Amino acid sequence: MKRMLKALGLGVALATMAAVPGMSQTVLDFPSWQTEDKSFQPWWQAVIAEFEKQHPDVKVQMSMVPFADYIKQMTVRFASNNPPDIVHLPSRNFAAFASNDWLISLDEKLAGTDIPANWSPLQGNMKWNDTTQGVLLMGYGNVLFYNQDLLDKAGVTLPTTPDELVAAAEKITDKNAGIFGFGGVTTEHPNVGTEIASWVMGQGLNLFKDGAYNFTDPAVVEAVDKYRRAIKQAPPGSATAQLNQLFADGKIAFVIGGPWHWVSAKGADGKWVPHARMGAVPFSVTTGGVSNGLHIAAATPPEKQELAWEFIKLATQPEFMEKYTASTYSPAARVGALSEAAIAADPVLKFVADAAAVAVDTYPTLPAVQAKYNEYANLLTQAGIRLQTTDDPTATVLAELQAELEKRVPLK
Repeated sequence: MKRMLKALGLGVALATMAAVPGMSQTVLDFPSWQTEDKSFQPWWQAVIAEFEKQHPDVKVQMSMVPFADYIKQMTVRFASNNPPDIVHLPSRNFAAFASNDWLISLDEKLAGTDIPANWSPLQGNMKWNDTTQGVLLMGYGNVLFYNQDLLDKAGVTLPTTPDELVAAAEKITDKNAGIFGFGGVTTEHPNVGTEIASWVMGQGLNLFKDGAYNFTDPAVVEAVDKYRRAIKQAPPGSATAQLNQLFADGKIAFVIGGPWHWVSAKGADGKWVPHARMGAVPFSVTTGGVSNGLHIAAATPPEKQELAWEFIKLATQPEFMEKYTASTYSPAARVGALSEAAIAADPVLKFVADAAAVAVDTYPTLPAVQAKYNEYANLLTQAGIRLQTTDDPTATVLAELQAELEKRVPLK
């Protein structure tokens, strides 16, 4: 039968067909980069367990795809008319999928829920061509994680400016002893570009100005150069998982990132490591933005679209949204998701919620960049790796990056 389906050009796996007598359950294909994530995995498992309890004839098959390869793999799947049944996307890549008409409008479905009235204003980022095509799960503000022991040993006080952070990181770093003053992504990974944007916008600047690229602005060059000095103090070849482990092991002094990294400060015994602290980013502007959301593919069969919508509705219920924040330390998009009791039990939760409330989104607002965000991010990542691994002048790297962006991701 599989050969017959392929001959007809359907390319449908038998495991994902609707359940009929004598056949397996309906299976909803759900790839994610968070499947094995220490912060998010338990929450997803709880949602899936409840969904399968409510739908005993349905199985949610969650599978792992590394974040660095995620958008590439999803783009191939959508372009091949073989999208997942439950679509999980980094919000910064949403527009690239929506602009290809790969996602359905959720406006009619949302009208029957309390989501429009109870969601973060960042939910507006889930619109394309005046239709809502996703439900935001989380918007966040960056925070500063730091190792109090390493600061004390180096005689360093908590930095309050970018210059103080760079100086402290340089003073603490002892690579021969495996101690790093700063932790950032130092391998080809989409977060390289996000970190650069955070350093620029955190200093009150922007990578765009008057509808044009602004990478050659001397103030932007100076801001990126501070990022460059900091990232030179980071462990080489590291992505998020490695940085989290090194921070938990007491090897990194400072990490700037989303609050979900806080879960990594738990040791193997499940207890908080004593050196870990969380504070405000030492920038004049708290950066952050939209993180990820759930969507439904236009090419998915109608019966599976309805099941995917049932899954989204369940995940966004108050009970699960509170668990989302409480277990991941990431602010759920549902306004007021945390109860007063939960905040009183763990003040860190209030801190991350307050950071999210004032955060400036680093995601580009220009539609031309949003529609080609993957290419934009790839070029920015390549420039970031060049800054990390060469001695080429920062101004030269950024000028050549801007010229390439103007050619490959034109704004006009």
